Parts: sequence; structure tokens; C-alpha cells
Amino acid sequence: LDNAKISGKTVTLKIKYSDFSLQTRSKTLPYFISEKNLIFETAKSLLYLEKLKNSVRLLGISISNLNADKQRKKEVTKKSVSVQLRFEF
Repeated sequence: LDNAKISGKTVTLKIKYSDFSLQTRSKTLPYFISEKNLIFETAKSLLYLEKLKNSVRLLGISISNLNADKQRKKEVTKKSVSVQLRFEF
């Protein structure tokens, strides 16, 4: 996200369980973030608030409520930006 000069205020955590049920939680921050560690810490806090009802098969993290510099703003509104980050637990 830093390389693309994009930041966001809302972090969403999607939890997919082994029984294929789905749960999403999000948090909107008062400021824009793009740093991997801040995204991870926010997502982790969302995860720890939940009482997991089954074994987890997949976790997804997304950023929305985006802010981009003027040059990138047109491109961002036309297409979604996909970034894969590696987090270590």
C-alpha cells in the first residue's frame, strides 16, 4: 500500500470457519493507515474480540475507506487494489 501511495481508515477481518460459516468484523480508525504492522495490529484486535465458534480455515484482512494521492485517485476508483501481505503469528 505504501508503494501504491494508498491508505485507508477501515480494517475488515473476515473469518471463515471449517463448517463454511462466515463472520466479518470491521473497525474504522480516526486516521489513515498503510503500514503493515498497524493493519495487522488492528486486525488482531478484532480477532481477539471474537469468541471463535469453530476451527478457523481462513482469515482475510481488507482495507477500505481509501485515500490516494490525486494522481492515483482516478485509478483507484476505477479498479480495486489487491495486495498480499505476509503476516507472522
